[in-house]
Amino acid sequence: MSVGLSYNTQREERVNQGGSGNPTAAINHEPERTSAYGGQGLVTRFTERQAITFGADAYFEEAHAPSFSENPTTGATADRRGRIPDGATFRSAGVYAQDTIDAVKGRFQVDGSVRWSGAWYEAQASDAPLNGSGQPLWPDDDLDVSSVTGRLGGVWTLQPGMEILGSVSTGFRAPSITDLGTLGLTGSGFEVAAPDIEGLGGTVGSRADANAVSTGEPVRQVDPEKSVSYEAGFHMRRGRFETEIRGSITNVEDNIAKQTLILPAGAVGQTIGGETITSQNANGAVFVAASPNPVLVRANFDRAQVIGVEFTMNIDLPAHLHLGLVATSLRAEDRDTGLPPNIEGGTPPQEAWLLFRWAPEGRPYWVEPYLHLAAEQDRLSTLDLGDRRTGASRSVASIASFFNNGARARGMIDNGGDLAPNTADDILIATGETLAQVQSRVLGPGLAASSLYTAIPGYTMYGIRGGFRFGADSEILVDLENLGDENYRGPSWGMDAPGRGAYIRFATRF
Repeated sequence: MSVGLSYNTQREERVNQGGSGNPTAAINHEPERTSAYGGQGLVTRFTERQAITFGADAYFEEAHAPSFSENPTTGATADRRGRIPDGATFRSAGVYAQDTIDAVKGRFQVDGSVRWSGAWYEAQASDAPLNGSGQPLWPDDDLDVSSVTGRLGGVWTLQPGMEILGSVSTGFRAPSITDLGTLGLTGSGFEVAAPDIEGLGGTVGSRADANAVSTGEPVRQVDPEKSVSYEAGFHMRRGRFETEIRGSITNVEDNIAKQTLILPAGAVGQTIGGETITSQNANGAVFVAASPNPVLVRANFDRAQVIGVEFTMNIDLPAHLHLGLVATSLRAEDRDTGLPPNIEGGTPPQEAWLLFRWAPEGRPYWVEPYLHLAAEQDRLSTLDLGDRRTGASRSVASIASFFNNGARARGMIDNGGDLAPNTADDILIATGETLAQVQSRVLGPGLAASSLYTAIPGYTMYGIRGGFRFGADSEILVDLENLGDENYRGPSWGMDAPGRGAYIRFATRF
């Protein structure tokens, strides 16, 4: 029997100034402290050929997220609706049973499990500051969902050291506080939550960029994701050689995705999430000053499928040398269109880790050079392509917004012959182009929105690590990473990877 208790708290703060570089735009402060405590317990009964487990867990999470805006000209501050509602709570719990049976002794092992999971979310308008009209900055909102999931798998031993394995499982993911309550500027652009646009007639867009059109699906609070996964593999060990290959297919229903918000024509001037809609294109996508990208909303949008392959190999060589390889490949697509689904965070590229370890027998040290290779990722979703951290999308509106704000504030724009700002003869000093000419050069004659980057480059990174043991209970580990100072990044990373680095850890056991 095992019982555990846990408590975790973390603090972070986002400080954003939208307005495409406008130095007078409001600076929004969004401090957040999320605290969670929980409990877990299980009991396992062992017999000669069976191990059956019963368990339960529960977690209680609360977000403290006051937010305020600051006027950079006057220094005045005002309460505002933060990224998530202040005081929002999220509860989750589950009970489960798991059984492992040696069905054919030494030849066939079967394992199965079943779990009930529940989740409860609540945000209260009574916790919200009031706006200028005396109304709370967010409405009451809640979610109460549950589901039963299970898994059935087995391992068949063909002969000692050679096995095949397989499983099928169902999954359930309740939307998180972030899925349910996010409002404001994020890496993908300005985002709204469904309760904050209630009554505006919003529909879900077909994409996550300015080219989206309405799907006709009304915006509503997101529901849980559900999935079915199939996995099969083969494992073999022969003397000094060991290898395993696994393949999996996961089908996700009601995938929670970020899509462009579409509003009925005439939305300019309306307020959403404390921001005024400044423009609207012919398709109904709307824009606010905080971001050049169209406003986004989360929705259960598509039927995603993720196909994965993982290969591992280990070889014990003479002279106390060891060679290891781990390679992975994932492909995600919308089962209806074949296109990459708008899964937040993107899909990792094909990757491989190669390591070469020297660990002389009877010696207290080991040394391991390693190599990390990642292929180019050119299967980017419309969300990836629009994300300022990944694709960096450009449109007629976004170029105009920076031209008249950030570029002008940096002294890059001349007022032209009429000496008046924000007129058609203003020019970009570096090239002598007007705004219309810059837009045509960047976007092409059709002025269709596009992305600066359409793929994430591959990279190769290498390092060396090693350890030294002191007696039987203490060890020091040193890792010198990215020795080639490779500059690289992954999908939706907020910054490039660090350069050369050193990591040192000392561990001891009492």
